[in-house]
Formats: sequence, structure tokens, C-alpha cells
Amino acid sequence: MSSNARPLEDVTGMAESDNRLFRRISFRIMPILWLVYCFNYLDRTNVAYAHLRMKEDLGFSDAVFGLGASLIFFGLIAFEIPSNIVLARIGLRKTLVRIMILWGLCSASMSLVTTPTEFYILRFMIGMFEAGLVPGVLYYLTLWYPSQRRGQPSAVFYTAPSCAGIVSGPIAGVFMTYLNGFGNFQGWQWLFIMEGLPCVALAFLAYFVLSDSPDKAKWLTVDERRRVQQLIQDGNAKHHTLDRQELLSVLRDPRLWVLGAVGFLMLISLFGLTFWQPTLLKGMGLTVMQVGLYSVVPSLCGVVASVIIARHSDATGERCWHYILCALTAASGLLLTTLFPTNTVLTLLCLCVTWTGLTSAYAMLWTLPGRVFAGKVAATCLAIITVIHGSAGIVGPYGLALLKTATGGFTISLYTGSALLVASTLLFYPFFRHRSAYQLKETH
Repeated sequence: MSSNARPLEDVTGMAESDNRLFRRISFRIMPILWLVYCFNYLDRTNVAYAHLRMKEDLGFSDAVFGLGASLIFFGLIAFEIPSNIVLARIGLRKTLVRIMILWGLCSASMSLVTTPTEFYILRFMIGMFEAGLVPGVLYYLTLWYPSQRRGQPSAVFYTAPSCAGIVSGPIAGVFMTYLNGFGNFQGWQWLFIMEGLPCVALAFLAYFVLSDSPDKAKWLTVDERRRVQQLIQDGNAKHHTLDRQELLSVLRDPRLWVLGAVGFLMLISLFGLTFWQPTLLKGMGLTVMQVGLYSVVPSLCGVVASVIIARHSDATGERCWHYILCALTAASGLLLTTLFPTNTVLTLLCLCVTWTGLTSAYAMLWTLPGRVFAGKVAATCLAIITVIHGSAGIVGPYGLALLKTATGGFTISLYTGSALLVASTLLFYPFFRHRSAYQLKETH
């Protein structure tokens, strides 16, 4: 009896020891990675608030702003793969230093912009320099966590943009209101400076706190390093290499392209609203500070709703109708927003409905690729879907700018965003209406 109990005790003790080890690893690396992604989102979207003053000071048209907002995604897509090739050779620490110093300086340099050409060049360069950050971090997590432990740190990492979206408005409002005119700089210039330069300091902090891999982590004991590497190697041994024949099979699966296209249609509205919501609110007579504070409410509603809806979906195992209802909720919110062009409270409520649907729909969409494709095909599928989704960032801000310029307001733009969300549900339903379409499937 005792001989049988002993191995069970050993297994339990080893599991507890592993849990402590990975908690220690998470406390070491995740706060830095989270902060990096948080500042990345702030630097990518601060132009939406800066435009409230730039338009008056520099005379930029909505089309100029929309194109500049979109150009960052051209840089991202063009340099995503080269950046990751370099990362594999030199490690994450040096890559983060390069990415954060260059993007931080470029973001701060936005304060010196005086012409549309300068605006375009710097926006493209910010995208170019930050390219590879997110896939680089996801690759980095594979070096530290076995596959069965990778979900939680990945989820924590992805909360950074949502949290940054909540604080970005108030931060912009404070800088643009209380620093306006200080040191002969306008408030929008201080916004770029105060959110860009900290990235340089954060780059050096990341370099000294992080380690490129477990075997180089001096803050772990020799036994701990060996244990982490052993667990990761055991997990990797379960997966095969993706060969040419299987790649062709994946590319012929229509669900791959549907997931990409559905996200593309939905993200046109999401990216467009991200960059144009401050302008929409300011057009109702609000001050910059009020715009920043009011923007917190829709973002907070979206974060809370996405967590609640994701839990309900996990509990029921249903994905299709969860996505469809969330997307239709966002479409309804956009339509309702057009009905109250002068009523701030009702417009804000409509934006809350919109962000509740948008954020939840996007979170729901990303639950599917890992269930449709798993194991050796997952990385290839995620890369393809990510590129298709990122293309929406090129279309959304600039497309809405052109519509606003042509029509003189946001009404047609909001109608268009609503129609695209409805179209995404019509495309989604035929392929995922049955649960068998998103049952976990792994190719051997």
C-alpha cells in the first residue's frame, strides 16, 4: 500500500514544484512584456487624440490623418517576417532594445511634424520599427512555457491593449490640457513626447530583467533551468514538423480563409472607430479632457463584457451564435449612434453597446483557430490569419476618412461599419453553424 502511495506523493510534489517554478518565471518576465505591449498600443493610437489639436495647428485634413493612421499597418505587415528572422538570430532582449528605442524615438519625433509628408514617413517608420513585437513575444513564450502552460501567460499578455485603451483617453486629456503651451510646445506635442520617450527607458529595463532563454537565466538555479528545458522538450516532442503536403491541405481548408475574412470585415470597423471616436466625440462640443474621460466608459464596457461572454461561451462550448450576436450588437450600436448627433449621453451609451459587441466578437473569433487547427498546423494558420486581420488596419482608418470627407460627417461611415459587421456574420454562419466545424482537430 505504501509502495503505491509513494509515487503518487512524488508526482504531486513534482507538480507543486513545477507550479512554483513557473509562477516565479511569470513574475519575472510577464510584467515587462505586458508593459511593453501596453506602451506599444499607446504609441500606436495616441495619434487619434493628438489629431484633435493637430488638425487645427497644422491644418491637416481628415484624409491626411486617415492615411497617416493607416500607414503604420503598411510598415507592420512589410517588416513582420524580417523582424522575426532577426529575432531568431539575436534573441528577444536585443530585439526589444532595437524595437523600443527606434519606435519610441519615432513616436516622440511626431511632436516635430509640420507637413503631411513628415507625418506619413514617421507613421510608416513607427509601424516598421514595431514590426515583429507581438509574434516575437509569442515565440519567446514558447521558450519558457510548455504548450499546456502557455495559455495563461498569453492571455495576460493580450490584456495589455484593452487596459491601455482604458487609460489612453485620460492620459491624453491630461497631457493635452495641462501641458498645452508649456515650454513652447503644444499639448499634442507633449502627448507624443511623454508616451514615446519612456519606451527608451523601458527598453533598457527589459534588456537587464529578461533573459533570452531558460539556459541563460542566472536568476534560476541549475536544476530549475534543466527542469524548464526538459518540460519544453517533452512538449515539443509530441508535435511533428509541418511538411509540404500538410501545408497544402491547410491552405485548401476554407475555414482558414473564412476566419481571416470575417476578422478583416469586423476589424475595419474596430480600427476605424479606434482612430475616429475621439474626433466624433469632440464634434459634439466636448473639450479634449472630456473626450479623454468619456472614452474610458466604452472601453471599460468592452473589456468587462468580453470576459463575461467568453466565460459563458466556454461553459456552454458554443461559439457560432456567441460571435454572431456580439457582431450584430456592435452593428446595432453603430446604427444607433447615427440617431443622436447632438446628444452626448445617448451617443456614449450607443458607443458602449458598440464596444461591448466589438471587443467580445473579436475575443470570440480568436477562440476558433486553436480549435479548428491544432498541433503542427496551428502556427502556420495563425500567421496567415494575423496578416489578413492586420490588413484591415490599412483599410479602416483611411476608408472612414475618405467617407467622412466625401459626406461631411460620420453617418455614412457608421452605416458602412455596421454593414460590414452584418456581412461578417453572413459569411461566418454557413461555415461554423455546426459545432463539428470547430471541434478540436489535430493532424498526426
